Amino acid sequence: MYAVKPDVFQVVSDCAHRFQEDIEQVAGRHSLTIERGFPALELQVHPQFQALLEYTLWGESGLVAIHGKLNVRDDVEAQTDSFSIMMKFSLSHDPTLDMEAKKQRIEEILYGEVDLFWNIPPAGHIGHVELTIRFMYQPGSGRLGEYVRSVLGIVTGKMLAA
Repeated sequence: MYAVKPDVFQVVSDCAHRFQEDIEQVAGRHSLTIERGFPALELQVHPQFQALLEYTLWGESGLVAIHGKLNVRDDVEAQTDSFSIMMKFSLSHDPTLDMEAKKQRIEEILYGEVDLFWNIPPAGHIGHVELTIRFMYQPGSGRLGEYVRSVLGIVTGKMLAA
């Protein structure tokens, strides 16, 4: 069995709480439902301590899966509040729209801020787009909401005011 300092659990708890607030804010702004209302949480203690937080948000246009990975070093006091995020968008769109132009616009907006990957949908899936972005995130920064707003707004054509 591996020993974990009690402070580590407090760091994870505090960070997860702030992240939950950001997720709830994003869901409310974009009329998305948080599946089960809480994240799936996995704690790993070996070889290094890390917490994995997973949310699935869904709405009229599709799904947004958000995976957060918080690595905690031995020196808990030196811990930063930023952690790795991967967001997967699986969205429906009007098949008559020029999706290539929309993809280009998303890439222009997110260029240099995130790692961006377009997933090729299976044959016959018309009116469907899948996108994965990765970035370092700091709870409370608003970046999570900005990225969701940009991607959903461009794909659906329903851009919300910032």
